[in-house]
Formats: sequence, structure tokens, C-alpha cells
Amino acid sequence: MTMAPTIIYADCSLRSGIDRRRLGGLRRYAAARKWRVETLEHGDCSPAALREALARLHPIGCAAECWPPKTALRPAAFGRVPVVYFEPPDAPGWRHAHGMSCDNAAVGRLAFEELSSTRPPAYAVVSCGRGRRWANERTDSFLECCRKAGADCDVAQFPFESADEFDDCVGRMVPWVAALPHRCAVFAVNDLYALAAAKAMAAAGRSFPRSLTLIGADGDDPPPWDRELAQTISSVRLDFELGGYRAAKMLGERAGIVHKSPIANCPQVANGKSNSKIGTCWQSSQFPIENNPNVSIFPPLMVDRRKSTRGYGRREPRILEAVEMIRREACDGLTAANLAKRFPGTRQLFDLRFREAMGHSPLDEIIHVRMERVLELLAQPDFPISAIADFSGFPSERVLQKHFLARFHSSMREWRKARQG
Repeated sequence: MTMAPTIIYADCSLRSGIDRRRLGGLRRYAAARKWRVETLEHGDCSPAALREALARLHPIGCAAECWPPKTALRPAAFGRVPVVYFEPPDAPGWRHAHGMSCDNAAVGRLAFEELSSTRPPAYAVVSCGRGRRWANERTDSFLECCRKAGADCDVAQFPFESADEFDDCVGRMVPWVAALPHRCAVFAVNDLYALAAAKAMAAAGRSFPRSLTLIGADGDDPPPWDRELAQTISSVRLDFELGGYRAAKMLGERAGIVHKSPIANCPQVANGKSNSKIGTCWQSSQFPIENNPNVSIFPPLMVDRRKSTRGYGRREPRILEAVEMIRREACDGLTAANLAKRFPGTRQLFDLRFREAMGHSPLDEIIHVRMERVLELLAQPDFPISAIADFSGFPSERVLQKHFLARFHSSMREWRKARQG
């Protein structure tokens, strides 16, 4: 009996929510084609173990993590077997590696858009240092947004390599956080650094959102040791399932099993440049990153709004109460007009106070919460698209389609198909 085509996902850690979601994308693409996906987890993925797996499974290709780069399996370890890396580093030995990467410049722009909504007097970035391409791209994009807005931005680097060094990193951050100006808006290059910044804020006697605002990136699962705090931090959510799905597709193309789609067929890429806009999630998975035409990028999804960026609402307890009502009831049909009626004064006054505290309108918050629910339902392949509007609070499928197209530049059916085969 002929063995089904096999993909190996190497050097992954299934304790990581990011790696689990990438694996889910790999498996969705593979399942639609009756391929197999095998895993080699980080602790068991030595060069010898990889060689044994390659000889035993004869894969059509491998998807691989490369974090941390110092111990990652380099392209030469795979021999002639095609390999696609997730976020390959811009370093010797990797510069021509095939890979999948989030549009990190778009991550920086989305973070700036969220933080700038309440017009803070200053900005800051906390990063892991200049040795990580993805961190550099996010930081540089955020700094460019600050420059265009005429705003000051401080950049601080606190590198650490392992979980054992996390508490030391927090301690080194405390003096820096304590010196930040009042109402400064802080962008942490990923969720782990955002959590470290939040702990440093607490140690320095700074709080969010009144004293500082804070946003991270990735939308990773919160660590069990600080779950409660992590769940209060806003984050730019990345579409790791899509990255895994398209990594499997790239491997199929390299193995000659799937026909490669030309870049010209991607309508969002013209003249070698993307047409992404701040706050939108455009589809450009085939557009190569700078310096490596073999790496394709995919867009971030949206901002998961939590306490750390909810304006300066502690001065307006009623506004925070309204935000909680929206979180609970937006998908049950709550409207901005009905919400305003629950508070004293006119609707115009309520809208004004909401904008002052949150940086956006009550309707924007309602649509944002509903869209989070839409994405959850779209991720369930058996949930009918025609029923999503009813379960997410939109008055009709037509209204939902209009909002979805404006935000994601594709229909819901196209969005689901691109991720689920």
C-alpha cells in the first residue's frame, strides 16, 4: 500500500498556543488532501532525531520553528527535503530559506492605531533587541507612525533568552517604566514582553489604563503562572492558523504536488508593493519580505481589546460599565442607541464621554466585539455562514458582509476557504 504524503512539523512546542495553531493550519490543509502530519517536538528534535525521521517517513517536506535561532535546525540539516520555516531569522545561513512570516510592519501600524486613539502625549516601545527581524520590523513600523504623527517615542531593549530570565527582565524594566511620562502609550513587540512590562508597571506603582496604556502582539495563550494579568493586556492577534495552512501549501508547491500561484494573481499586490492600510487586514500571503524573496507574508487579524488600552476610563466609571455591557451583550443585538438610554443625559453627551475615555465611539466598540465573535464562528468549519449574523449580533447577513469586506477585504466565504481548504 502506498504511504500517504507526509509533512513533518519539526522543532515545535505543543505547549505553545502559537505552535498549536500553526499545527492546526498544517493539519487542515493536509486533511483536505489526505496527507499526514507528524511532529518532532522541541525537546526531542536533535539533528540525529531529524535524520531518523526523514529516513523513516520520507516526507514531501518539513515545516520548522527556528526559535531560538542559536539552537534551531538550519536548512542544511534537512538535506534535499524542502523546508519552510516560521519567521526565519535574517542571519547567515538563513537568508535564502523558504518561510512564512506575519506582516510585522502591519502589526506595528495596528498597535499604533489602537494606542493613538486617545491621543497620548508620548509613546514607547519595549523590545527584545535588534537581533530579531520580526521585532525590528514591528519596532521600525511603529516608529515611522510616531514620526508621521510628530510624536516622541522612546525605545528600550531588554533581551532575555529563556523563561528562567523572565523575572530578571522584569526587574530591569522597572526603572525605565517608572520614568515614563504620564499617559505614555507603550507597545511591546510581543505578548511575553507586554506581560513583563505589565509586571514592571505594577512594581513601579504605575497602572493601566489611567497612568499608562499597553499593547502586545501575537494573541498567544497566556502563561499559566500569570494568566489573570495576561488576560487584561490588549494584543494584535496574528493569524497563525493561516500561516500553518499556507506553509503546507508552499511545501506542496515545492514538492510539485500543488501548482504554484503567481504573485500577479494576488490583487492586493501591485508594482512590488502592498497596499495595506493602518487598521485593515489585507491578504498578501504571496508577497515576499524584504531581502528574502522566498519568504511569504500573511496579515494580522485584529486587535484584541482589553483593559490595558481602554482609554483612561477609570476617571469615568460609567464608561467602563458601558464597555462591560458591550462585551456581554453586543452579540445579542445591543445597539449604541439602546446602550446610551441606560445612562443619564443625552445620547450626544454619552457618545462624547465615551470617545473621550476610549478613543472611539460606542458603535465602533460594539462592531469590534461582534467581529471577534464572527472570526470565532468562521473558524468552525461546520458552522453555516448564513447563520453567523444571527449569532454575532448583526441585524442581517448583508450588513455583516459589508462590515467584513470593509475590514478584511474579502468575503466570509473566501476568508474561510483560504484557511480551511
